[in-house]
Amino acid sequence: MKNNRNKIAELYLNVSDDSDFLSKYSSGNKPIISGEVAEFLENSAKEFHPKSEIKLVITSSCVDETEKPLYIEAVKNYFSLKFSETEREIKRKTIVSLIFSIVGVIALAFMLLYENAYGNAIWTECIDIFAWVFLWEAVDQFFIERNALLLQMKRIKNFIDMDVEYK
Repeated sequence: MKNNRNKIAELYLNVSDDSDFLSKYSSGNKPIISGEVAEFLENSAKEFHPKSEIKLVITSSCVDETEKPLYIEAVKNYFSLKFSETEREIKRKTIVSLIFSIVGVIALAFMLLYENAYGNAIWTECIDIFAWVFLWEAVDQFFIERNALLLQMKRIKNFIDMDVEYK
């Protein structure tokens, strides 16, 4: 495996027994890969940059010609579901960070009003801390946690778009 961002990351999967390649559970007629296969693929890809294109090379003597397209579809279905989940999580973190920002700014405005009206230093400081906690959480959600999910989403997209070759 080559660790170069501009090159295609080749993942090698040797299947000696394909009885557990597909999950025993699926919704409707959309097959998905088993958790063990998915975990192997995700762990194998960790060596490469999340933006690297991926190519899966499956070596097997037990996968017949009718199963090959089914397995490719199952891999893509699994990662499509994961993509949708990650996309929802990114939207959720964006909304949460917006709400936290609004609460933090309102709390800071309230702190200024309270300080001018009553001048109680202890309560003013408590409101100030409250506001900055919300503002920090907004920054954390939007710029740190959301960024990690964006990278994860890019990797998942590469799994969906990857070429699969059988040997």
